Amino acid sequence: MIAVAARLRCPVQLFSSGCVRLTGTTILLIAASCAGPSSVADRGPFTIVMLPDTQRYSESRPDLFFVQTDWIRKNRDKENIVFVTHVGDLVQNRSKKPSEWKTADEAMAVLDGVVPYGVAIGNHDYDSDDGVKKGVATMYLQYFNPEQRFKGRPGYGGASPNGLNSYHLLSAGGIDLIMLFLEVEAPDDALAWASSVLEKYPTCAAIVSIHTYMKHSGRDGGRETKREYRKDGNAGEDIWQKFIRRQPQVFMVLCGHVGGLCEYRQTSRNDAGADVLEMLADYQKRENGGDGWLRLIRFVPLNREIQVRTYSPALNKFETDEDSQFVVPLVLPDQCLPKPAAVALAG
Repeated sequence: MIAVAARLRCPVQLFSSGCVRLTGTTILLIAASCAGPSSVADRGPFTIVMLPDTQRYSESRPDLFFVQTDWIRKNRDKENIVFVTHVGDLVQNRSKKPSEWKTADEAMAVLDGVVPYGVAIGNHDYDSDDGVKKGVATMYLQYFNPEQRFKGRPGYGGASPNGLNSYHLLSAGGIDLIMLFLEVEAPDDALAWASSVLEKYPTCAAIVSIHTYMKHSGRDGGRETKREYRKDGNAGEDIWQKFIRRQPQVFMVLCGHVGGLCEYRQTSRNDAGADVLEMLADYQKRENGGDGWLRLIRFVPLNREIQVRTYSPALNKFETDEDSQFVVPLVLPDQCLPKPAAVALAG
């Protein structure tokens, strides 16, 4: 076990297990692997924030991007926010406007030392249309290369050789989690890399963030003809068939990309007979490129439920229709259950 400590703006306790607890926020960041806390007190609620496509903010409304991350910073303790996942399309104009990348870099940096986060690459984050096909993402790797941005931070696990896939580890609410980020239309080598990561941490429940995965009527049922899709890549349905359904650790998939749909969710059964929640959110086609809407995914282990809320810190209001605010069961893979809480979470 390699023990590491973070430069975080809150008190830190370092345990012999190699986990780091931030006193004041119930979160453990894993250096390699560790068993999560098992007491009832340590199985309290926690929140993961989902940031959908911010491309329009980087292009013309940077204030809304900063409002989002500043709200997360200020409400970390109140909401017990343990992780932030950006599901891609940091910018709109790919490599053409460096100012957009500077905005995205600075807005996400608000979270540095406050709460861990990861970023999935979106199709607009590659250099060009041709760059998406070939996996060329110079600006993304300049600003958000995981090995440069996150290496040395507690909880950061590593990246694929091309730097477009990565993972982070944490424990919260008595649950060991692995946050897995996949590139657009993840090709077979990326899926093989992701499988090897999960094999390394067999008791971590996995949440996958990938930009393109679902469309209007569920997962991408076949290869899209749009230019941004990679010829050597896999559409959402292919990723489900080749990877997600075969990995019993994966219980949630988060994605964006489809602004016309805005919100969508479905639950699918994997090969182990367990449910996988697949959830899309993308508000870029609303006023002001999205009005700062984000998703609060609150886990309540003792109640065996996940509470999803949609909130705009810019408008200071929640969206409460059935597509925006809902509760789903929290059912973890058997091997990932916290060991006195196994009965409580088995469902």
